[in-house]
This record gives sequence, C-alpha cells and structure tokens, in this order.
Amino acid sequence: METHTPGPAQLLKSAGDDDTAAFAALYDVTSPQVFGMLTALFPHEEDALQATTDAYVSLWRQAPHFTFDFNVEHADENARDRTVVAWINSLAQQTGRYHRPDATEIGSVDRMAAIASKLTELEPLTEAQAVALTTVWVGARTIEEAAEELDVALPTLKSRLRDAAVRLTRHYLSEITGRASAETDPLLATRVTGSLSASSGQTAAFSDDVESDLRVGLGGELATLNALHALDDDDSVAVEAWINRQERDVATQLRARTALFQRMLAWAYRRVAAHPPAHLLDSILDQLPEQNVGIGFIETVEEYEVEEDPAQQRRSRTMFLIVGAVLVIAAIVAVIFLNTGNQRIRSAVDNADDVASVTADFDGSPVAGHYSVEEDAAYLSFNEVPEIAEDERYQVWLFEEPGGEVVSVGTYTAEQLENDEVQFRGVNSYELLWITVEPETGSETPSSAALVEMPLDDSPVGVEDSED
Repeated sequence: METHTPGPAQLLKSAGDDDTAAFAALYDVTSPQVFGMLTALFPHEEDALQATTDAYVSLWRQAPHFTFDFNVEHADENARDRTVVAWINSLAQQTGRYHRPDATEIGSVDRMAAIASKLTELEPLTEAQAVALTTVWVGARTIEEAAEELDVALPTLKSRLRDAAVRLTRHYLSEITGRASAETDPLLATRVTGSLSASSGQTAAFSDDVESDLRVGLGGELATLNALHALDDDDSVAVEAWINRQERDVATQLRARTALFQRMLAWAYRRVAAHPPAHLLDSILDQLPEQNVGIGFIETVEEYEVEEDPAQQRRSRTMFLIVGAVLVIAAIVAVIFLNTGNQRIRSAVDNADDVASVTADFDGSPVAGHYSVEEDAAYLSFNEVPEIAEDERYQVWLFEEPGGEVVSVGTYTAEQLENDEVQFRGVNSYELLWITVEPETGSETPSSAALVEMPLDDSPVGVEDSED
C-alpha cells in the first residue's frame, strides 16, 4: 500500500502539536541548509552549532503559532512546503544575526563575495548586487553595517539591495514556471514591483534615514529591505508600523511580497549547505521542553531544494523507517490524543496549583484569560463575542514584550471564540495577548487596532489567583 510522505509543511504542523518525531524529521530535511548558512556566517564550528541549536529550539517554540500568508485552501502541498522552508531559513538567519555579538568570529565580506561567486542562481545580478545581497542575508548585516564594510553610500546600498531582490525574484519565478503556477501557489501571483496603493508619481531617491524615506513615499521599497532582514530593530518596527497603517488590501499584498522575497532567498542560497554533526539532533532534542511522544507516518523525505549527499540520504531513510515502525503502532493513541488535546490543556490549567486569571474588556463584554506557569499553558473564555463580516476573522496574538516579537495563535470565528477554542501552550515565553480583526486568511502581524489587550506576565494588572 502506498503511503504519503509528509513534507515540511505537514511536519511543521505536527511539530506544533508536540510531535517530536515530526520535528526530528523536519530537522533532517532542513538542517543542511540552516547549518550551511550559519557555518558560512560563523567560521568557528562551535558558534555555528550553538546558533543552529537555538534556531531549532526557537522553531519548536514558534511551530504552534505558524500561519501562512495566503489561503491554504487555494494552495497545493508544494506551495505550503516552499513557504515553510523559507520561513525556517528566515528564522535561522535572524538567529544568526542576534548571535553575532557573542561569536568568536564572523564571516568577512571577502567570504561573502566568494560564496556569491559560486552560486549560479545569482548570475542575473551584477557582481555588486550579488555581494551586497549575500553580505546582508548570509552575512546577517544591517544596511548600515554592510554599507560601512562594502565602503558604499547608504542610499546606494539601499537601491542596490532593492534592485537585487526584485531582479532575483523575477528570475526565481521564471525558473519555477512549469513546476508551479498561481493556480496552485497564490504567492506566485504577487506583484514584485510597483506601488500597491492608488497613489502615483515619480519614485523618490533613498536617503540615509528610514524615517525620511517613509515621509517621501518609499514605504514599499523599505518593506523590500525589511524582507531581507536588512534593517535594524528600530527601523524594522517603523516599517512594520507603516505597513499596518495601510489599507488592508495593500498591507496584505505587502506581506505576500515579503513572503515571496524570502522564498526566493531560500531558493537562491539553497546550495549554501553543510551537514551538521550526527550528535546535534540529540543535543537539540535534549534542550526542548518536555513534550508528548510524536505521532506520524514517516518513511522517506524528499529533497526540498537542498543538495543531499548519498550517505546523508541513507542515514535519513534508515532513521525514518525506524521511526515509522514505532509510530504506526501508536496511531490509535494519536487519534485519541489529538481529539482531546484542548480538553487536556483546559483541565491542566484548571487543576494547576498556580492557576491565575486576568480579565479584559471585549466590546463591553468581559473576556477572561486563565493560565498556569507550571503547566506553561493558557486558555481564554468569552461571554458574548460581536459578529464580524464573513470574510473576516478574529486573530489572537502573543507578544514577547509590548512592541516586541509577535506570533499568531490562530484565527477564529465569533462562534469558535464563544466555544472557548482558544487554548495554547508555550505561554511562559510571552507577556502580552492581543485580539484583532483580520482578513479571513489571517495576517502575519496585526493590521488593525487591538480589541483586547491582556497582560500575561507573572504579576499582570487585574490578576486574581483562582481558589478552585
């Protein structure tokens, strides 16, 4: 009997349901590209190993909250897989960037230039564009750092990076034509250039300052640079705030464009690959929070634009066959667990010794958050939830800190909120919860004002310990 091989998107979804076997399989598929990129950034293996470990621990933590930038009902499995691989590479790049201050050494511009020269995918770019893009993406530099190291003016570098992203994305789209289409992959219909608003006129030139660029109408161009992770944290927040102020359709297209650019980057640098040591997966698994035994059907894993050597393929197949045999035995247990997961979260929170509750106003009606630090879990309960348009959904967000990194818990109808379906683990990593109204397909970041703002720290305002 033919069995379906789960791809990265399905493995990520399963990992988000506490499936450690799926997480291990996802690691095996994606780690050569992640470790290769971080090895290029960090010449000392110890630094690359630590950054890779932190990237996958972060992936495990964020997996339950991952959402697509398009309607998955209109996308095939390959489209979802391409987006997930791009997201994982983006997460690894960000991890490398934040590890730079603690690293023994970071890859020089000459090292980046050597990498760029070997990648045929970058041939449509000029040499200057290829080196600039590689320095920012693989080298994890901000535009200010790259401009100084490359000895070019900041406005020149901004233009160079924007043009490189656009040109290479067009090349990427032409390369995958025939293997994918907009009918099965909605991101392929995204406009790569041009204004997404009704305004028109001559495009202004970049300046040294992001705020000045925003004032003269270069928000769309800055969104391109932000997709490359080329902006520092403050400038990135300013650009995200600008995107959130745009009309909903414009903001949605800008985020789709970001996803397409990052997909292009994963494709263009896919051959910057290196196989991590065999012991690294065990080390990563040891550092994950205690989770339930994973359930899945895993036999083999295809190559998702990562060059594998024969020895690695044999090791992968052997591991997956062993895991698959164990998992088939546990399939019935999986069905029972998945169907009772939400009840288990609610019961665990309610029965925890440290359960606490906090209330907030939701359009004149209270919403209560119940959480336990001990269980690292939470759920929401509602009284009355206002109805919204059919093409809209409530979206629940978690912030690491006010104004900091945000992840989506999920999208919900009014009926789902009233049925207490907002239940999640991993709450200890976050300080603030928001509820907004977003398009039916959801948003990458909040695009409307918060209807609910609820603190989730250890001593939130208005929290009362439960006496139950």
